[in-house]
Amino acid sequence: MDEQKKAKRVLQALTSPYEKPLLIKMAKALPLWVTSDRLTVLGIIASFVIAFGFMSIWASPWWVLLSNAGFIIHWWADSLDGTVARVRHLEREQYGYFVDHICDALAIVLICVGLGLSPLVHTGIALAVAIGYLLMNVYAHVVSYVDHVFRISYGRFGPTELRIIFILGTTVFAFWNPVLFHIESTKFRIGDIVALTVALGFMLIFIVSSLKKAVQLDKADRAKWGQPNP
Repeated sequence: MDEQKKAKRVLQALTSPYEKPLLIKMAKALPLWVTSDRLTVLGIIASFVIAFGFMSIWASPWWVLLSNAGFIIHWWADSLDGTVARVRHLEREQYGYFVDHICDALAIVLICVGLGLSPLVHTGIALAVAIGYLLMNVYAHVVSYVDHVFRISYGRFGPTELRIIFILGTTVFAFWNPVLFHIESTKFRIGDIVALTVALGFMLIFIVSSLKKAVQLDKADRAKWGQPNP
């Protein structure tokens, strides 16, 4: 964990130039009773709200608006908990790192389970999205140990961009999600194809990035063999 504390956070997403100053401004304006821990709990509650909204789409497509509200609350809480701690100089490096990323993993599982239990996407495909996202999470944490860099965004896309994609995609599919083809008696809708593409994209990035990093680290370690002992 000492290595983890030294890891530099890298966030180069599309929204980050606008998001960071906004979060700092909001964190400074919050009353003292709004603590990092309470924001973290609110983020988990928002994950349940998102999942419930997805599952309720069976009753009416308008329930997707509840999920959208949950995503906004989740963004607000998840983005602000660490910012509040830094603004108030109340950082707890080990505790914050542990709790934040445990809650992130729980949130993506809850959201994807809710999506899989909705009429928008088949359960297996929704869980594949969760698996792909968690694989990318594992990669980011392992690289933060070996490179001392914790990369939060990839290809200009970070957590905020993913939330925006979720909101836009699920809103469209709640009202327009035609069947594209059948495999035996199973219908596959456009939402299934989009979600599967996202899941496979996560997995492909994980595999390619992991192989490239392994080759890079192998070369770096082999180069040390030829160096004299200090």
